[in-house]
Amino acid sequence: MSNNRALLVREVLTSYLDRHNLQARVQQASVINDWEKLVGVQLAKVTEPDSIDRDGTLRVRVQSAAWLQELQLTSPTIIAELAKQGRTIKRIWWSLGPVREREGAYQRRSRRGAGTKTEHGNKNETGSWPTTATAETRG
Repeated sequence: MSNNRALLVREVLTSYLDRHNLQARVQQASVINDWEKLVGVQLAKVTEPDSIDRDGTLRVRVQSAAWLQELQLTSPTIIAELAKQGRTIKRIWWSLGPVREREGAYQRRSRRGAGTKTEHGNKNETGSWPTTATAETRG
C-alpha cells in the first residue's frame, strides 16, 4: 500500500472514531492488548485482562488467591500508573480464574536481567512499577 493510501485510510479511521466519540474507548481497550507492557512481566504471568466496560471497569482474572489479595490492595497504584500512561481506568475488578500463558510473550520476558526485582516482582523494561489509582476494587 502506498504512503498516500495509508495516510488516507488513517485519516478516514481517525475521522470516524472522532465523529462517533470512540477515540477514548479505543484507547481504553488498548489496555488489554498492552497489558504486559503496562504491568510488567511478573504481573502479566499471573493475570489476564478479560474486558473493559464503557464505564471504565477493567475485569482481570488472577491465577491465585494470594495474588488476588495483593492486587486488590495495590489497585489504586495500578490505576494511577495507567492514568500516567494515558489509559483511563476507573476501577479494576479482580477475579480468581485460569490465566492462559501467551505464546512467545512470556518467553521473551523470561530472559535474565529483563527487569528490576522489587518487593512485588519485576518492573517493566522502562523501570516503572505498573500501578493504578482508582480506589474501587472488587474481588
